[in-house]
Amino acid sequence: MSKQYRPKKQTPSPPSLTPVVRQWIRAKLLKWYDSEKRAFPWRGEKDPYRIWVSEVMLQQTRTDTVQGRYPAFISRFPTLASLADSPLEAVLAEWQGLGYYSRARNLHRAARIMAETRGGKLPGDKKALRALPGFGPYMAGAVSSIAFGGRSSAVDGNAVRVLSRLIDLAGPADNPSGKKIIELEAEALVPPSRPGDFNQAVMDLSAGVCLPRAPRCHVCPIAKHCAAARAGTAALRPVKTKKKPPLEVTVFQLWAEDQKSIRLTRREETGLFGGMWELPGLMVEGRPDSPDKKAMTNLRRAALGAGWKTGKEIARLVRTLTHRKILFVVYRALSDTGTKKAPSGEAALWASKEDLAALPISTAQRAVIDVVREEEFEGQGNFF
Repeated sequence: MSKQYRPKKQTPSPPSLTPVVRQWIRAKLLKWYDSEKRAFPWRGEKDPYRIWVSEVMLQQTRTDTVQGRYPAFISRFPTLASLADSPLEAVLAEWQGLGYYSRARNLHRAARIMAETRGGKLPGDKKALRALPGFGPYMAGAVSSIAFGGRSSAVDGNAVRVLSRLIDLAGPADNPSGKKIIELEAEALVPPSRPGDFNQAVMDLSAGVCLPRAPRCHVCPIAKHCAAARAGTAALRPVKTKKKPPLEVTVFQLWAEDQKSIRLTRREETGLFGGMWELPGLMVEGRPDSPDKKAMTNLRRAALGAGWKTGKEIARLVRTLTHRKILFVVYRALSDTGTKKAPSGEAALWASKEDLAALPISTAQRAVIDVVREEEFEGQGNFF
């Protein structure tokens, strides 16, 4: 008896745009961009170094914040060589208020590598850019296309939103399959001419028209060929997988004063808040009621030396980052002798109010210091 023939199950093709529709979208979007593009200090810039700096700043930071910080940073470090020649601490200090300080460290590392191996110039090739610190797929594509005219896509969360709506991607856009679909469509959609303008047009469209909530499809220049707009599903795209809640950690810190100064220590350059100055602290996972006594004693002796003891809690503050929810708990450090001789070294110092303005200190840690000042020391502490 012969076997019954069973046709193979066909895997549905992933959603995509036709070549004709892609050409139409390119033309419409570039025409819209020419008349509606936003004005920024870095728009129209020809120097690849300055374009790179602006793109690094724009990652994970609001555009209006970057507008205020970009001119000052460029004034301080006008060229790649000046950035490479500067100490990391100076770069971190100028980066204050932008957050995600690993970006500044990677910016500095990449500048030094290019100064040493590439004559102080950025490579225009996307593959070469990817080999440098801080250059992920988006950064390499953005710099390659905007600074050098390379036909490269630049896909960040905003572009994912636009693209997932254009093809009405019903599955999650942030899993491997969804990411691949978006990546392939993005590469195919970028035009051979004006790729940098096109990528920036997608960014501007996402900022003013293709909004996360209540997209303004009625004024969108490419709504005619947007599958989600036609289907009425734009507000449901992109589909995202459920994220894990941020990890809860607690940082127990010490506030020690001496002669109108407070004690600060510098974190190691790698990891959270790397290279930044802060109150001496001990980070632990979870929400313990109090720090381990032995660990706190070791911290106090390492940061302050002999002659100090831990006093009462004086302030607490919660700050939520992308992957962590941090509870800062600050204790007053009390001197139990007349001598306050703290250990010396490059990773600790006594900082005056004037020093605080110049030191690289994270936004979260500045908020902690402000809370201590407002709640406990207003008008009565030596430091304030």
